[in-house]
Amino acid sequence: MKTAFKVLTIFILVVNSIAGIAGLLGLSAAAKLTEGKTGADAAMGGVGVMAILFALIPIAVTIYMTICGLRGKYDMCFKISFVLMILNIVSFVLSDNKGTAVFSLVLSVAYCLMARKMDKGVY
Repeated sequence: MKTAFKVLTIFILVVNSIAGIAGLLGLSAAAKLTEGKTGADAAMGGVGVMAILFALIPIAVTIYMTICGLRGKYDMCFKISFVLMILNIVSFVLSDNKGTAVFSLVLSVAYCLMARKMDKGVY
């Protein structure tokens, strides 16, 4: 159980690190495209930058969750994974792409349950 938890944690960390890097690159590109624009062009660029910033918040929280899991802070890892699982449920309800949402939700539930078992000491 401990090995499976560590493997899943590293997988989630790698995937979210790549997503975070891509988000930062997109953020810098969106900011660069709106540089020197005025009026509606600048406003739309600002909306794009804010949307990317808001998308990076769950990625940062997920990266922190995986670091807690790797350090053995299973209680904190469970709490954060539970909050992220609730966000995944909301995403599933509101999303048009149900396939990706289901995959993300299944991984989230599995990780939450594994973190709970690790917190209770069941290896």
